[in-house]
Amino acid sequence: IYHSIAKGNEQYANWLHENGFSLEGKQFRLFSFSNLLVDNIGIDTKKGRLLLQSDEAFLQISFLPERSTEEFIKGVFSEQVFAIGDVHSRVQFTVMQVQALPMAEFNGELRGRTLSPMCLSTKTDEGKLHYYAPNEELAGQTIVTNLIRKYEAFYQQKYTGSTEFEWKCLSEPKSKLLTMKVGTLQQTKVKAYHCNFLLKADNRLLRIAYECGLGEKNSMGFGMMEKIKNF
Repeated sequence: IYHSIAKGNEQYANWLHENGFSLEGKQFRLFSFSNLLVDNIGIDTKKGRLLLQSDEAFLQISFLPERSTEEFIKGVFSEQVFAIGDVHSRVQFTVMQVQALPMAEFNGELRGRTLSPMCLSTKTDEGKLHYYAPNEELAGQTIVTNLIRKYEAFYQQKYTGSTEFEWKCLSEPKSKLLTMKVGTLQQTKVKAYHCNFLLKADNRLLRIAYECGLGEKNSMGFGMMEKIKNF
């Protein structure tokens, strides 16, 4: 994704990657993306690889900053290729179509489902990371606090709206233990969850959730969601 943005504007891509939108020393890139959507897929369990067995794949990407969207689209069309992978394997796709989805409207609530697993964590008194399941008691407050911080980082001003919220996990959460930065010194495991949910909150926070994802590590492929009417 950064590579495609760089093809549109290298200076902006470097700034987004190295700095992003910051708040109290924390950096936010303010975009998220879905799991790769493929009709026919296999798994190499020994090597931990996905085996793409279809000619087409789909990927949804959502940016909060309009400039990120513009530069990404320019970059995609300048090369018309999009590579996905890591240090061990990489697939290069030819971009056949880029489609802009309609803007969502909110009326104080957002019903949705995750398109990439949602990561929520906090440090324990012992300094270890505890990963919340979305149906745990403190999950909702963790989500809303994170949305407020994203709002303040993006707009560079204090959030003064309502902090009242309601969070409901509407399906049994499905956990995933994912290995990040495989084969590097920074390799680590992250626990995240898929679920259907209902979030009631200020519309400004709902927009942040919809456009840049729920929870943390959004720019690494966590927390992308879609709005749905019924489950």
